[in-house]
Amino acid sequence: MIRLFSGNNVIALVILPFLIASYALLNQGFLGFTNDFFELSNTIDLGLWGSVESPPSVWVRIASGAIILLNALGLNFLFNANIFYEKNTYIVSVLYVVLMSFYHSFYQLDGVIIAQSFLILTLFQLFRLENNSDGRATSFNGGFFFGIAASFHPSLIFVFPLLWLMILRIRPFVWREMILALIAISVPLVYGFSYILWKEEQINWNFIETSLNYVQKQLIFLSSMALFVLAALLSLYGLRTRNITSSIRFRKLTSIVLMFLLIGIGLGVIEIIFLKQYEWFSFTTISLALFLPFSFFYKSTQFFARMLFYVIFLFSIFKFFIR
Repeated sequence: MIRLFSGNNVIALVILPFLIASYALLNQGFLGFTNDFFELSNTIDLGLWGSVESPPSVWVRIASGAIILLNALGLNFLFNANIFYEKNTYIVSVLYVVLMSFYHSFYQLDGVIIAQSFLILTLFQLFRLENNSDGRATSFNGGFFFGIAASFHPSLIFVFPLLWLMILRIRPFVWREMILALIAISVPLVYGFSYILWKEEQINWNFIETSLNYVQKQLIFLSSMALFVLAALLSLYGLRTRNITSSIRFRKLTSIVLMFLLIGIGLGVIEIIFLKQYEWFSFTTISLALFLPFSFFYKSTQFFARMLFYVIFLFSIFKFFIR
């Protein structure tokens, strides 16, 4: 499986939708072992855009699966387009799918997975920045996508200053670019708050609070977190190996991805402390999917990376059968 996705084999892209569908069917109790391992809610939480009351249906599963597929392909394109590795690879896409299969957003449409889509679009804009080129338009676009992500997942509002740091990793400090990024972030949020007022609803300023309660078996949670910590450490080690011979621009781009990883970890820790849930850790999958491939490209880490991947993949399947 790793060999298939590691190369430039288009067949891998054909397999990806079937892999996503298989996870959805297993969660639904397709083999009869369990029924909705991740229980689907009647409420779809869309952040500032309110909640949609909708009984669990096929379209909810299809919509979330389609977004997962688009996110996986988007991250893979980002990886290849910026020449993170000298050869094209599709391993980023399968890593994202397998890692996301441990989270509720994989199986039901909600603001978390939509926010991830716009964070990936933010990365696309940040990676377009050049040190010696005008960055006003790109900074505005990046801020705008980040603002849309925050409107679907309001806790991201607290980490928007990190967007300035990401821009500064590529560009020198320019007041206009910083102000344009702030204005761009504010636009979707203003529309979101205006929508709440138009619906004559009271604004909940506690952005940490959520209307949904994601339930997960403690054994599954602790085991998956242990595996993800190992994946993160192996990813950083592989990235360190790559940085030895990499360009300055590559190091700047990976530092931006590292900030995204810190955002995901920070949000996950906050959610555990205040809500006793873990769903926000799913934001770390964006960075892990971009970092972990480096562990497969070098002989010193290749064996451990493959073993860890197969352990995570098998566990992602067997978790549906654990009662």
